[in-house]
Amino acid sequence: MAARIGSRATGFDFSWSLVDYPSHMSGRDYDAIIVGASFAGLAVARRLPGRVLLLDRHEVGAVQTSACGTPLWVPQALGVANSVLQVHDKLTVRAPTRSVTYDLSAVPFCTFDYRRFCEGLLEQTRARFLRASVTGLEDGAVRTSDGRFTAPIIVDCSGWRGALVNDGAPASPGEGHFSFGLETKTDLSDDGLSFWLDGRLIPRGLGWVFPVGKGSLIGLGSYVGLSKLKPALERFLRDRGAVGTTYHGTYFPNRLFRPTVGRLFAVGDAAGQCLPLTAEGIRPALYFGVECGRIIGQIFEGRLGIAEGLERYRVLVERYRHAYRILRVAQWVCERTPTAWFVALTGLAGRRPVLPRWWPRYGWFGRFDPDPAVLA
Repeated sequence: MAARIGSRATGFDFSWSLVDYPSHMSGRDYDAIIVGASFAGLAVARRLPGRVLLLDRHEVGAVQTSACGTPLWVPQALGVANSVLQVHDKLTVRAPTRSVTYDLSAVPFCTFDYRRFCEGLLEQTRARFLRASVTGLEDGAVRTSDGRFTAPIIVDCSGWRGALVNDGAPASPGEGHFSFGLETKTDLSDDGLSFWLDGRLIPRGLGWVFPVGKGSLIGLGSYVGLSKLKPALERFLRDRGAVGTTYHGTYFPNRLFRPTVGRLFAVGDAAGQCLPLTAEGIRPALYFGVECGRIIGQIFEGRLGIAEGLERYRVLVERYRHAYRILRVAQWVCERTPTAWFVALTGLAGRRPVLPRWWPRYGWFGRFDPDPAVLA
């Protein structure tokens, strides 16, 4: 099936045929290039036929930078339920003088194995994966450590640095648009998710314990982007009677950026789609990745031009800007409100009839319909 991509608005006019090709295919010209092979990039790639190139500087699933917690329905809907390590139907917010427990049974959460989750999504794609570092765009081509590659459709899923949307100049975490988290794997066993609010431990931030079957991921996050968290995290570990092993940390955005830049689609942290306050980035990356993939699929089919597809994706993301602003305000309140006051607010949010009004809506945010990749 042939399709023509192009519009007067973009000045691009390309045509190509969507064909089957072997996994070892080579070449420099593709129908689409996706930069970043974590949650966002894999969610886009699994929707696409044709010659698709998936680029990342690491092997798929090799470098975890997230606590890997999400509603249970997410891995189930994506066909990677075998990655689930532990299911959680409660969440406890702990403070020095009080604890509040939320009933999550209406929408249970889970923790999952990052490598198995990502490799499961990769198996659902037809894309060619290439391990290479991306350094920017040059005359419309993606410049990498393995040379230049071209495609009429390019998607930046490269994370908070935004390798392409920032034109090779990584975003600066010092601008106040990013938070920072540091985490380690421990042998501590627990039966429920917990967040810790204690200004003496980490001002303007929070701690967490995410049980993952055998052991727990324990971490600290700074809403204001402080990155030297290891001494505080080690104190937190000692208080829990736990010992850290390997550490991983990263910046993550706390506000929406532009979902399109020129002819580029941006998904996940490259577009600032991590949720403020809760710092949940996996689900938005997957949701917007699935939707972006659907739109690009329509471009492949000739039902949309590139300019129309970019605009449709931009409008889709903009529909959520108000919700992101509400969460951003809630984060601002958490940063500045005395811990005892904020815990009192969380206590009110955890009671009936308030909890049933907001938790299912939040828990089902980003729900997408089962798609052919799972049903096949």
